[in-house]
Amino acid sequence: MPKSNDIKNHAKEAIWTSKKKRFSTVWIVPIVALLIGATLIFKAISEKGPEIRIIFKSAAGIQAGKSVVKYKDIEVGKVTDVKFSNDLKSVIVTAELKKYMSVYLNSKTQFWVVHARLSADAVEGLDTLLSGAYIGMEPHLGSDKVKEFIGLKEPPLISNREKGKHFILEADDKGSIQAGSPIYYKKIKVGLVTSYKLDKDNNRVLLNIFIKAPYDKLVTTTTRFWDTSGIYASIGAEGVEIRTESLTAILSGGIAFGNFEEFQKGKTAPQNKHFILFRSIKEAKAINYKRKLYFWVYFQHSIRGLKIGAPVEFRGVKIGEVVNFMLIGNADSAEFEIPILIRIEPERFTIIGETKSKDDSVNPKVFAKLVKKGLRAQLQSSSLITGDLLVNLDFYDNVPEAKLIKKNGLYVMPTVPAIIETLKSDIQTLLTRLSKIPFEQIGEDISDSVKLIKTQTIPSINSAIKSVDSLLKESNNTVSGFNKSTLPKLNKTLKETAKALESLQKNYLDRDSQASKQLIRLLEEATRATRSIKNLTDYLERHPESLIRGK
Repeated sequence: MPKSNDIKNHAKEAIWTSKKKRFSTVWIVPIVALLIGATLIFKAISEKGPEIRIIFKSAAGIQAGKSVVKYKDIEVGKVTDVKFSNDLKSVIVTAELKKYMSVYLNSKTQFWVVHARLSADAVEGLDTLLSGAYIGMEPHLGSDKVKEFIGLKEPPLISNREKGKHFILEADDKGSIQAGSPIYYKKIKVGLVTSYKLDKDNNRVLLNIFIKAPYDKLVTTTTRFWDTSGIYASIGAEGVEIRTESLTAILSGGIAFGNFEEFQKGKTAPQNKHFILFRSIKEAKAINYKRKLYFWVYFQHSIRGLKIGAPVEFRGVKIGEVVNFMLIGNADSAEFEIPILIRIEPERFTIIGETKSKDDSVNPKVFAKLVKKGLRAQLQSSSLITGDLLVNLDFYDNVPEAKLIKKNGLYVMPTVPAIIETLKSDIQTLLTRLSKIPFEQIGEDISDSVKLIKTQTIPSINSAIKSVDSLLKESNNTVSGFNKSTLPKLNKTLKETAKALESLQKNYLDRDSQASKQLIRLLEEATRATRSIKNLTDYLERHPESLIRGK
């Protein structure tokens, strides 16, 4: 029989053996797998990038799980979901970015869909033709964190990190300038137009532009900007001038700027300074004079071709411009007059001995002397091709004396007729004189003279010749005091005279003669010529440009 101690030892060994058998090596694999999985999960969670939402009006070509987010052609995220908004007006794209991009997600960060795009000066996104559309990103470092963004319709024109300055240009209208239109300095592209909008009064257009460094230092407080869109062409005494900045400016518009010697050297312009956008380089170079003198000018004839802004010149030198004109009728007299308001800028010229005035009033003494000497205004053609007119001031001799007259507070500049009106008046005088010539009476007198020669003169001469011939036959020596040698000479003379008269009658005096027909045609041509000249003067008055271009 076993002892009690042996029984206890066997019982302890059995218990120990039982406990050792409960732990199996089979559990090692799942435990290790669990640890690895936990490690991978922790790593995935710790390395997971931010998830953002981008709202687009349209996200054509973007696919969940396939489309990516790129910055400078480097993948920085992936699209995980694409869906519509609740109102179906927008597309919400969910994307997961890499963790290191989280510091660049703020209110200034921008996203847009990249497609193949052709612009006036570049071709972009050609790689999307093979790989498909993707989302472009313009990151911006900042402290404010944003998870939802409004996607751009177009890629941004400039990078947030681009160095330079922004300026604002004011214009009457946008013209052909677009967002992205280039800006040139001496035909070097130095910036572009970023956007445009109306001012608060909706009267002018504000263009936001960006000038890249270091060219932004060239913009000073006296810099002038002008529109270079399209092709600038002008025709003058020096020939035809054609100018354009580039092919891009022709297609999509463009702006140029410069610093001219006509203006003082300015200081470097600050950020967002306002400038005026001029229509052309000619307007940009124009000097804005402070003193301005205004006059009324009255012309009695047509002013077709005269435009507001037309130059006022003195012997070919511009001294002002036309401000306005109107047509005023008088109900009592049924007459019309055309008052033209002109502006003269006295700072464009110097009058020696004149006391300079600080205001815009006319010196009556100086003006009276000029008028007394013959100063007059005249409409002249500035371009025979376009038919444009200008107001020319000059001194004229033998003109009627003019008095100083004021209307509505302004002096009236005396005038002389336009050249075309003077020509018309001279031709009209010629026509009047021609009309007073009695062509019909002259024709009747010539006809009566021809009839007289034919019926009386020639028969009388023939009778005299016959009488002389009879006398010569009756006497051999003398006849009634004439010697024999005299009578044959007289007879010969009479025959020659008769022959000449017959020739005159046949060739010049008969109605069927060539000379008579030519005389009749001449008179008819003279009549037609007078009518044509009158029609010509009337037409030239309405269309002076036809001297170059024709009808």
